[in-house]
Amino acid sequence: MVREDTYAADPEDALEMTRIMEQDQLVTKGMGGIFPEGDIPDDIQHILDVGCGSGGWVLDVAYRYPECEVVGLDVSEPLLAYARARASVQQRHNACFVQGNVLSDLNFAEGEFDLVNIRFATAFLLRDVWVPVLKKLYHILRPGGIIRVSEIDTMGITNSLAVENLLSYLYRTLGKMGYGFSPDHKTMGMTAALKGLFTAAGFEQVKLFPWVIDFSCGTELHQKQYENYIATFDTLKGLAAKTGIATEEEFQAQLNQMHVDMVQEDFQGVWHILTARGIKPL
Repeated sequence: MVREDTYAADPEDALEMTRIMEQDQLVTKGMGGIFPEGDIPDDIQHILDVGCGSGGWVLDVAYRYPECEVVGLDVSEPLLAYARARASVQQRHNACFVQGNVLSDLNFAEGEFDLVNIRFATAFLLRDVWVPVLKKLYHILRPGGIIRVSEIDTMGITNSLAVENLLSYLYRTLGKMGYGFSPDHKTMGMTAALKGLFTAAGFEQVKLFPWVIDFSCGTELHQKQYENYIATFDTLKGLAAKTGIATEEEFQAQLNQMHVDMVQEDFQGVWHILTARGIKPL
C-alpha cells in the first residue's frame, strides 16, 4: 500500500505507534499540562488537534474543558481506533476523532474552529508545505481564533557523547529528507522559523512560550525519555543508512554506548520545546 502522508516514520508501525503514545504523555507532563501558558479564553468552544496520534492531548482537553468539543485529526486509522476506544472508556463524549491528511483537502467548514493545536509537526511536514498547511488552518479558524504550534530544534541536549552523536544522525537524516529549517542540519531549526511561518500564513499577535523538560538520571521523566530514544533510534537506523549519514555498524556502536551512558547516575539531559501562539485577525 502506497502511503500518502509524509511522516518520517511509518505511523502505523507497531513500535512507532507505541512511541507516539508514550511521547505524548511525556511531553504533556514535561511541559506542565495541556495549556501551560495559561487557560484558554471562555469563548473557545470548538478545538482541533492536528496529528493527534493516540489522542492523549484531545482527551486531556476534553476532560479539562467539558463544555468544549474537541476533534482529533490524524492519518493513522489504527491510532484513531485506539483513541476512540480510550474516549469510550473514559466517557469523553465531547471528544471525537477524524481520519484525514492535512496535506489534502480538509472536510471542515471555513471558520469552524476557535482553536487549532499542532505538536511536533516537523515529524510529518516537509519544510516546503508548512506555509500552505498553516494557510489551510487559517481558513478553518474563525476570525479571532487561535493557532497553537509546539515545536523543537532538538530532541534534547545531554552530557553523553553517544546520545549527541545519535541525535546528530537524526537531524542530518531528517534534514536531508526535507524536514526542518536548519541551514546546516545540525538541529531541526524549527523554533527560529515559527514566527515567520505564522506571519507568512496571515496570523498576527504571535507570542512565544518556552518550556524545558529535565530528563536527567533520577528525574521523573528519565525513563520515559530513555524509552522514547530507543524507539526513535530503532526507526532511524535504517533511514540513516539509506541516506548515507551513518552505517548500521556505526549507528549500533553509538546505540550500545547510549544504553550504558543513560543509566549512569551523572547522566544529565534537558529538552527545550517552544510553543508559538498566533491569532487570525478579525
